[in-house]
Amino acid sequence: MTWELSDLLRVIATTIVISIHASHHWWFGVKDTVTLNPEIFIDTIINQVGRFTVPIFVVLSGFALAKSEDKRPFDLKIFCQRRLWRIMPPYILFTLLNFVGQSEFLSGGWQEKTLQIWQALSTGMGDYHLYFLGIILQCYMSYPVLRHIVFTAWNLGILLTITFLLFSGRWIFSTFDLNMTNFLPDGNHVIYWLPYFQIGIWLAKNQEWISHLVSKYRSRTWGYLFAIAATLEVGEFYWMAILKNSAEAVGHYTRPTIVLISLTFLLWSISWRFRGRSKYFPKILSNASFTTYLVHVWILRAIAPLEIVGGIFFVPIAATVSWLIGISIWHIVSGKRWLAIAIGA
Repeated sequence: MTWELSDLLRVIATTIVISIHASHHWWFGVKDTVTLNPEIFIDTIINQVGRFTVPIFVVLSGFALAKSEDKRPFDLKIFCQRRLWRIMPPYILFTLLNFVGQSEFLSGGWQEKTLQIWQALSTGMGDYHLYFLGIILQCYMSYPVLRHIVFTAWNLGILLTITFLLFSGRWIFSTFDLNMTNFLPDGNHVIYWLPYFQIGIWLAKNQEWISHLVSKYRSRTWGYLFAIAATLEVGEFYWMAILKNSAEAVGHYTRPTIVLISLTFLLWSISWRFRGRSKYFPKILSNASFTTYLVHVWILRAIAPLEIVGGIFFVPIAATVSWLIGISIWHIVSGKRWLAIAIGA
């Protein structure tokens, strides 16, 4: 893993997240769990295989924090200040913005408004994409402890075993209605995300193990493994959607197949080789990726009338427009410190 690769992965992940949200109206199980046509099939693949992006974001967060220690020694006070300023202002701002214009919020008294805002901030449900900032903040809070866990093959084996048992347990309980879900929290809980975060830390602190692992096979082989994992994941999704008559019965991320496609994509991406100046191209996109992520839901709402063209055409339009506006906003505010902090630029 290198900084150049992490930049590229941020761009890829942000683009796919936008595509997932843009394809929501056309994926299998949302409108009709029995109809299947090319448009629904393509958008379902985008929506489901693309679920590896959020785990990859968490891996990249752990990587960036640990890698930054190469430039400056870890200082707990400075770390807390920097991380809070990175997450909290945009989290609060975009939570509050989502309440503007809501009739239920505007019609309530001050006590009711305060309660609604508090519930949104405490749960991450102020807008449908803000839960991710809550997850990242919890991972940041764990970093001072996790950074001390050294990489060994034994520790990696334990981590992966516990991770698959955790995700498999949640999936089994939900799939077969065993009424034991009270023992495991929902998918927004940090317990499901810390394994990815720890892997990111190890990628930064111990490059040799992953390089040795990836070098055993050619890049094409890792790509085939990802394709197999993606096929399993899509098949599992269709089976669950038909069995439960719902596209979201178990949850997007608390499924062992998501762990599988996330890890295989990570290994595949590390096997890539950059040529010429191509590795520098994503830098401006990477710098603007967080801003683009924050504003893209508003852009999707603004261009919603274009959904009339259908999912196959709307998804690339939505991704392109979101990036153009996100980069423009980032470029405008990047020199204005307080405004840049507020929108994560």
